[in-house]
Amino acid sequence: MRLPITFLVLILSFSSCKEKAVQKSEPKKEITELADKPTKKVDLTKVPDSLELIADNNLTGDFNGDNKTDFASLIKNKNNQKIGVLIIHNSKDQEKFVFGAGNEVNQMTDLDWIEVFETLPKGEVVSPTLVDIETGDIIGQDESLNFELIGNGIYMSVQESHGGGIIFWNGTEYEWYHIE
Repeated sequence: MRLPITFLVLILSFSSCKEKAVQKSEPKKEITELADKPTKKVDLTKVPDSLELIADNNLTGDFNGDNKTDFASLIKNKNNQKIGVLIIHNSKDQEKFVFGAGNEVNQMTDLDWIEVFETLPKGEVVSPTLVDIETGDIIGQDESLNFELIGNGIYMSVQESHGGGIIFWNGTEYEWYHIE
């Protein structure tokens, strides 16, 4: 009777040691994965003095598809009080791009209508909305201009009507698609 009990205790002891060994190896894998991720961040002291970040309207994402975390924010131009979007790339030169805030984007210089400001995932397919020039009626999406996002897109709209647009990197520059 003692032999079977001793044998059972040994089996249970070995199996619990095996579980502990597995648990110890998992954190090492996570640390290795974190070490491979980019750690450089955008320097917000590079925001031009004429622009003011609008609090609680900041986004991070890989907007230009280089696998580094970039920064975007709604901004207010201190000189003309117009609202816009600022994107700063996480790169050596910290390139800045301003849409609205006095600069024209899709025939607009003031984006004061933005109520929804969020990122779109890489790989999502976007296309502009076709609108009848004479009547202003929405025809539908222009699928001939479908574009698969290289990086995260930035979606902006008015909450009630969902009218707005998407800013996205096309590989060489940012584009705007009007969305309804």
